Amino acid sequence: MSRLVSVLKEKLAEKPRFKVVAMPDFYLDYLLAFPGKLEEVTGAMVSVAGRGGGNLLGWKHLVGRGGNASNFSAQLSNLDVNVVPIIETDEFGKMALTQFLKATDLSHVTNTGSLSKTLAFEAEYSGRRVNIMASDPGSLSSFGPGRLTAKDRELIREADFVCVFNWNQNLKGTELAEEVFQIAKTEGRGVTFFDPGDPTSRASEIPRLNDQVLSKGLVDVLSLNENELTQLASAVGEAGGGFEGEEDNPLFQAASVFSMLGSRVDLHTSSFSATFIDGQRERVLCASTTPLKVTGAGDAWNAGDIFAQGIALSHKDRLTFANATAAAYMRRADLEPCSLTEILDQVGEIEKLNTR
Repeated sequence: MSRLVSVLKEKLAEKPRFKVVAMPDFYLDYLLAFPGKLEEVTGAMVSVAGRGGGNLLGWKHLVGRGGNASNFSAQLSNLDVNVVPIIETDEFGKMALTQFLKATDLSHVTNTGSLSKTLAFEAEYSGRRVNIMASDPGSLSSFGPGRLTAKDRELIREADFVCVFNWNQNLKGTELAEEVFQIAKTEGRGVTFFDPGDPTSRASEIPRLNDQVLSKGLVDVLSLNENELTQLASAVGEAGGGFEGEEDNPLFQAASVFSMLGSRVDLHTSSFSATFIDGQRERVLCASTTPLKVTGAGDAWNAGDIFAQGIALSHKDRLTFANATAAAYMRRADLEPCSLTEILDQVGEIEKLNTR
């Protein structure tokens, strides 16, 4: 048995006692996965269009729960964490969530809005599995602080972790993050956690996000991939300092921008994850795997990251657990969250990989 597996089994002899609140998105996802390369798909589409229409065979279809907050909540709930999502959807969406999140407190999910929907397309591109998503954000597009009820605000005050996702598809996302994190910081006790999603479509609004949220010390943990980190950091300015031994790594220098502003940066990539805090960094390699899917892997990683912090793992062990959670999820053929047993199987493999 690996060292970390032994530590985890000891820590998890009792049910985790921390409380997490996550907001604001639930999507109904339709996932189309092609087993080959993207250029093969596009060529086949042009061929079918050229003959006036027809069928493309060999695809895998999955329909299920999507959205950062709901995927994240599903994974934490499956690890026996008390997680409460704050989401606005419609009647069908709430009915679907009662099936997708059976063990989760849905008392802060309202059905007075409209359903968010995504068509996710997966294929191989440049040697890696990628997903391309076409989304209709529904109610998420205007979920601002005015949608928070008095009970939502009380929940935010009492939570140990307060997590806001999907800023990129929420036109009131800056206002929501500012208000929610202000409540947590001034009236509550929780660690604030922010994953904005791909900011490309809202690049012109990144400076305002930085001014009102990221540069004000409201975010304790900023969770990003390579693209997101690079774009957000470029809007702030040059790094004030570097990380030892990584002076020429542009990703690490971008992370130093936010580290100097007081946020811990948790970077997750397909090959490694890293954490940056107070001028220090820790890096852990990811498991070598051929994923059965990639849509939702970042949400699983975030859930593993929060879970590991909630049970007080070290930075390196936290990254190892988060990597293992994402790897276990990607090895599942369905959209269901992975079990603790599946995660522990990956923990040992990642530990070995990082001691070579």
